[in-house]
Amino acid sequence: MSIPRRSRLIPAASALILASLVALRVVERAPRVDIARYMESSRAAIDEIPIRIGPYFGVEHTVTPGAVELLQPNRILQRRYTDPDTGEGFSLVLVHCGIAKDMTGHYPPNCYPRSGWVTDGPPETVTLDSRGVVIPATLYHFEMRQGFAPQQMDILNFFIVPSGPQRFGADIRRVEQASGSAWTSRYGAAQVQIMTTRDMGPEQREAVWETVLDAMSSALFVIAEGPA
Repeated sequence: MSIPRRSRLIPAASALILASLVALRVVERAPRVDIARYMESSRAAIDEIPIRIGPYFGVEHTVTPGAVELLQPNRILQRRYTDPDTGEGFSLVLVHCGIAKDMTGHYPPNCYPRSGWVTDGPPETVTLDSRGVVIPATLYHFEMRQGFAPQQMDILNFFIVPSGPQRFGADIRRVEQASGSAWTSRYGAAQVQIMTTRDMGPEQREAVWETVLDAMSSALFVIAEGPA
């Protein structure tokens, strides 16, 4: 027996209505946030990181056009800080991407070997503290073997991802998690690198980390808080 045309249309119509209601429900539950204002606040907070940190004075470094093209950053800070009395110093990089997935793949083990640096020992897990908040980080060791005097560099690296309960991450996996969703990817992600030469002793190096984190804590927490 054939089924009347009208009867065949009823299930299809019901399914369409149900799908519309589900979509409407998802929209209603989606958080109403001001992404543009958050990005503007993050830029302003990064711009306020002081040019002088402790005894160190910073000099801006030009960001390569290739890095800008790859990362599509909301803001990049790249400076070399030097103590004028001792000549010692460190480099600081803070990259904030407006889309988390633009950060995927951009971290020290992936990027520095392309510039001639080679891994010099296994990475170390480091636990930092800023305003009582624990920040997990990774310390990478690299060496440049070109020329008669190889250069050795240590890079402290961590990520800030404002989606989810864990806002700070020690490796790229935290960014990859946020990139898995179109919504959480819109919250963006940031990466912090503090680079020191190997001849800087562990105690002095840790003192540099502490001084830098204190100086840039406001920017870190503005980014970590995410859009309201």
